[in-house]
Amino acid sequence: MAPYGVRLVSALLLVTSCVGQDRGFIDSRLAPWAISTVLSAAHVSGSLEFEGRCGPHTWQPDIPRVRDLSDYSGSPREVLQKMFADDPKMRVTQESGKTIRMVETDVPSDLLDVKIRHITFRSQSTGEPIVGCGANSALIRILSTPEVLAFMEANNIGPRGDELPAPGSSGSGRRAYGELDNVTVSQALDYVLQIFPGFWIYRTCPSVEGKRKVFLNFF
Repeated sequence: MAPYGVRLVSALLLVTSCVGQDRGFIDSRLAPWAISTVLSAAHVSGSLEFEGRCGPHTWQPDIPRVRDLSDYSGSPREVLQKMFADDPKMRVTQESGKTIRMVETDVPSDLLDVKIRHITFRSQSTGEPIVGCGANSALIRILSTPEVLAFMEANNIGPRGDELPAPGSSGSGRRAYGELDNVTVSQALDYVLQIFPGFWIYRTCPSVEGKRKVFLNFF
């Protein structure tokens, strides 16, 4: 098997063949793919937390600028930290369970810390895994729990449930399954990554009239 650095460079050569208008930076549309390539080459998952913008394309994650490196050698944590070198607030760490955390230092994580008493990813009528339930379908289950809804209402955090995007299905054929008790939102998101490897995105941004918006999705 080829060493991690060789496999990573080979994969990123395909992803970074199209760079952004700013020389040396990966096109913003390809930034999630570049991050995903680093994680998948090392067989790890992760999370990305940052402050974004609430513009007309709300559900398009405006990920901070990512550098197109000339040298992708190093551990996944080191590579990602170099890719985010132009974001002074971004810190990249790796937990003992191998999960990579990419977090801007000033992002409020209160929603991620909300404790959920019980959540199921099974059909209430059949008890089977949700048919066609991809990662973002599981996400809607998490965001629809009473504890999360109450916290968002009490703290004036949007968007409302009817503003959430269509969940889509799992192209891999996998389905979310199982039940969780007494977990935080972030722990529930990490559980979904065990079924659908990749990374989850937590983007927070100010909105009109002082209402804060938080957007979560899986990549």
